[in-house]
This record gives sequence, C-alpha cells and structure tokens, in this order.
Amino acid sequence: MTINKTIKNKFAKIAEKIKNAKSIAIFAHTSYDPDGLGSMYGLAHFLEKQGKNVDKFVDSKICPTDAKFFDISQLCDEITRDYDLMIMVDTANVERLGKYASAFAKHNNTIKLDHHVGYHTCAKIEVVLPLSSCCEVILAYIESLGKKPDKITATYLFGGLLTDTDCFSTDTITAVSFQNACKLIECGADNVKATSMLVKSQSQAQYNLSKIVADKCEIHGDVYISSLTLKDYKKAGAQLNEDGNISNKLIYLEGINISCLIKQRQINVFSCSFRGRVGTDVSVIANKLGGGGHKLAAGAVIKGSEKSVKALILKTIRENRK
Repeated sequence: MTINKTIKNKFAKIAEKIKNAKSIAIFAHTSYDPDGLGSMYGLAHFLEKQGKNVDKFVDSKICPTDAKFFDISQLCDEITRDYDLMIMVDTANVERLGKYASAFAKHNNTIKLDHHVGYHTCAKIEVVLPLSSCCEVILAYIESLGKKPDKITATYLFGGLLTDTDCFSTDTITAVSFQNACKLIECGADNVKATSMLVKSQSQAQYNLSKIVADKCEIHGDVYISSLTLKDYKKAGAQLNEDGNISNKLIYLEGINISCLIKQRQINVFSCSFRGRVGTDVSVIANKLGGGGHKLAAGAVIKGSEKSVKALILKTIRENRK
C-alpha cells in the first residue's frame, strides 16, 4: 500500500510524540481479538526496544489458549500513574476500551492507530488505514521510520494479520495483505508458532462451548443465531472470551448468509459477533446496534436479557440487511 503525504506527515507527528514521551500506555479493545493484542504487544515491544517505558491494557480476560501466545503477565490492570502518551490500537471508538475509556478520553496527548474506516475522531492524532488488519497499520508505522520489526514484533504482527483475515480468507484481503505477510516472515515472524497457537489450538472448554452453541442454535431463513450465557461458560468449564473462533465457524453452514453469536459478559450485557457471506454487509447491522466492524465481520455490545437481545438482533437484521 502506498502511503500518501498526509499519512506520512501523521506518522511523523506520532514519531515525534513518542520520542518526547517517557511513559506510554497502549490499549486494545474489550472483547479482545488477536489483531488487537498483536497490535498492542507488537508496538509495545518495538517501542521498548527504542528505550520507552510502555504499559499494556485490555479490559478483558485472556483465554488460556491465547495466553500461550500473549504473555498475560505483561498486562496491567489499573492505571496507577500519569502517562505522557496514550495510544489505542484496533479500536474504532473510545467506548470499546471498556473501563479505560474515560482515562483515555480525558488525556490530552492521545493517538489512535486502526483499520476500521468511517468512525468519528476520538484521539488527538489518528491514522486509520483500510488494511485487512491493524497489525499492518503498526507495520506501516514502523516502516515509515525506515526501520523493520525484529522477530518478536514480527511474530505478534503476523499473528494478528493471520487471525483477523481468518487465515487469509476474508473479503478484506488484497495483494498488500500477502505482501505484508511476506515482509513479516522475512523479518523472522514465527508463522508456525502463530498458526499452531492462535488457529490450530483448542481447549476442552472451547470444544464444550462449541457443542453448546450447536445445541442452542436457531435458524431463521438464512440467518444462524446462537448464544452463550454465563451459565453456559460455567457448564463448559470455560472462561469468558474462551469461545475462540466459534463465531467464524457459524457462517460455514450451507445456506447461511448471516450468523450471530451472542455472548454474555455480565448480567444483562451481551457482546454480539456477526459474520456474513460475500454479498452481505453485517457492519450495517452492527452500526444500528451501536457497534461496527467490517462488511463480513462486525460486532456490538447490547444490554438486555438473552431473549430480548436475540429478538432485537433478528428485528435489526430484518430491517437493515443489505
């Protein structure tokens, strides 16, 4: 992807901000995914190699399988000091930072690096590029400095690129996606480690959750909808966010064009993961529900009971599908 003059200038401003900052906080979105974590861990490691003091935050528990790839001992829970700079990655709007949203919104020195195009401004400096993953935006920033990521940063970034494209199978894929994957491997990215840990690894709890999702599924025409409650997670012996890539698999069923997995996060709070086949645009549905994302993969957080949330989603799909 060719970076235009405006983006180059923004990257230069970001580099200056980082240069002048001694302490930096980086945030990924709640209901995390490996692209968000890969962007955060990859950028943090790169900045630490430049001598920066960096803390990482995400308002989500990391499931055991992902924790094998992302060292959760590196994560901070509470903001206990003032930071010179705050950076949010792979996050369309500040609300998706969860309990850290207020601190970020109030800070006077903030940066947003993202690939979700079309959302309102929520940071002092923003670079949002229409790439298939946010990890590629981080790579573009590093390259703007005339540098290359080391093996550790490259592995984190490759992991995010691999998973956010569902192993290079989504409609967001372009030739640039493959070019960036090649660049990361040339920089030493451990693609075998990323694939085995983030794609081909499934815990017994995740298998149990898959069975529950299948048992609770409802099919309305070409729409597949299912749910996981707090009781379901407990029954499966699973942590929240241990549902892995179940959401991606629901759309594989023949005859289904839109799928949605409703996942309870708190009492009367559900995160909803939408997937679509080519020709649909689930981001329109997610936007109507206060969320967002891509045409074939989007999400939203909805308050209500399991029954009312499911009914609202089906109604929104009927009225807004494209």
